[in-house]
Amino acid sequence: MKKTSHSQMLLRKAGFTLIELLVYIAIVGIVVIVAGQAFSNSTKMRMRTQSMLKASEVAENVAALFKADIAQTGAKSSMEAGGATGGDNFSAVNDSVYMDPGNADEDKQDFSSFSVTTTDVYSDLKVRRIHYDENGYYQSVEEVNWFVDDGVLKRSCRTIEGTADEENCKRATAAEARANAVEIATGLSKFKVKPALPGVTSDKVAQVFPPCDASGVCAEEFRLVPRTGESDYLMSTITYTSDYKIAEISGFGTNYDKTHNAENATGQLVNQVLVMENADNSATGWRNLCKEITLEPKTEYELSFSLADAGESEKMRMFVPGRDQMSVGFRSTKDGSRPQGLDDFFFYPPVDEDATGIRTARFSVPQKMTRLCIAFTFVSYSPVAADGKVTISELRLKKVESSNYKFDYPEGMLSLKDKANVKALSLAFGVKRNGEEGSDSLVIHIPSNGPKD
Repeated sequence: MKKTSHSQMLLRKAGFTLIELLVYIAIVGIVVIVAGQAFSNSTKMRMRTQSMLKASEVAENVAALFKADIAQTGAKSSMEAGGATGGDNFSAVNDSVYMDPGNADEDKQDFSSFSVTTTDVYSDLKVRRIHYDENGYYQSVEEVNWFVDDGVLKRSCRTIEGTADEENCKRATAAEARANAVEIATGLSKFKVKPALPGVTSDKVAQVFPPCDASGVCAEEFRLVPRTGESDYLMSTITYTSDYKIAEISGFGTNYDKTHNAENATGQLVNQVLVMENADNSATGWRNLCKEITLEPKTEYELSFSLADAGESEKMRMFVPGRDQMSVGFRSTKDGSRPQGLDDFFFYPPVDEDATGIRTARFSVPQKMTRLCIAFTFVSYSPVAADGKVTISELRLKKVESSNYKFDYPEGMLSLKDKANVKALSLAFGVKRNGEEGSDSLVIHIPSNGPKD
């Protein structure tokens, strides 16, 4: 029997069998496939991300341009009557800035400065505004039209009257301007505009207090009732002018111990007066006398009043901000507490008897609040300020018309008359790039829409 040499055995061990080679090839193939798939997925993800970023970039650019256009809706009066060489006049209004102010049928007169029609997800919006020259004087009335044509967002501008900007807004008919519209973005998947339904549609209902009658005439008179009968609440002295339009408040308590020249160590003496209607009332207690008010959510309110010194200026000048306190807010008739989520608003007293000024606070509430009374609170620590007097007049609580926006209402609910009171438009739109969508939504304030700036 022939023996195998040692070198032959080493050669046999150093080689591969056919089975081993096939296994190695299979493993390498799997690795290549997995790596190739990972690379392909990475490429697709990169392309998808780029498409998403591109779509989002286009959406942001459209939003910026649209907002710049629409925010000027209804701009109508600024020095145009005087012209470049005449006197300035801020009251003149060019009627052509309105959509249809001269309709023979008064019920169809349109004193708004926009029109919008919507089919499915695409809107056609027209807005009118005054164009001013570089000096701020009237130059022309323009109409800007935003619309979607076969998935392409377009914008046109035409001059209705005045001196046209021949480069950007030529004098033209609506049809001519539309035919020469500029492409803004392609691949539009949505372009939907909706006007806000104004919660306040006229001055008749804008004022909450003093109350207004059925014809829309609002009262100016008011009275105040001291909060007493509770621990730490002190009686205030209140006097009125004969017409009940001005109330003088005095008799403030002090938290300063003059004997020891220091603040009271315990307790806090508070003066609080609550607002009531100007009417004789036999009821007793501030809860039964004060005017109860309901505050609605998603509504901006403005509480304002005029504050003047009542001839005790040298004492009121001793008021120390951050130490002494004057504030206005609301209190619940249920338990006398301040409503959660609605802080008081602090203010300073006049510095001399000639000083007057309107104090104004704007606010909104997170949810509906009922059975509230307007309350003025005074807490004094200075030894002299408590001996002063203040007068309150022109007290008003109003809804802020331009900030009360509601978009979720049924189609057809917005009347032609209400259009002039619309102070905001909402826009929702989307742009697609290679199957990826970028979208945006915004609310644009249009404070000049309607017959008043």
